[in-house]
Amino acid sequence: MRILIVTVAALWGIAAVLVFLRAKDKSADAKLTAAYILGYPVLVVALFLNEPVPMWFAVPAMFGLVPWILAGPHLWSLVRDPTAGRPDEIIGIPKAYWYWGGIGSVLLGLLFAG
Repeated sequence: MRILIVTVAALWGIAAVLVFLRAKDKSADAKLTAAYILGYPVLVVALFLNEPVPMWFAVPAMFGLVPWILAGPHLWSLVRDPTAGRPDEIIGIPKAYWYWGGIGSVLLGLLFAG
């Protein structure tokens, strides 16, 4: 099982670095999306290695998985067509999700911390 986990992690890392390198000549939105695809799993691993993590930080990090999953197709569309990005979105997700989702997840973390 450990070999499988290490293999999956290594393949993800190689793919993420390749996507990040491919996006370096693209728009700022493509670069930001590629950085999120590369950086989010690193953040999650850092959280798991540094337990206990405060709930007000762990819950928003957990909810960051939703945009991370959706960032892949968004980045692919930006690599194919650089004009596909919209100004009211961050990595293909509406800014309102980031604002209200961030506030809501921090509040959920504070609520369940006690």
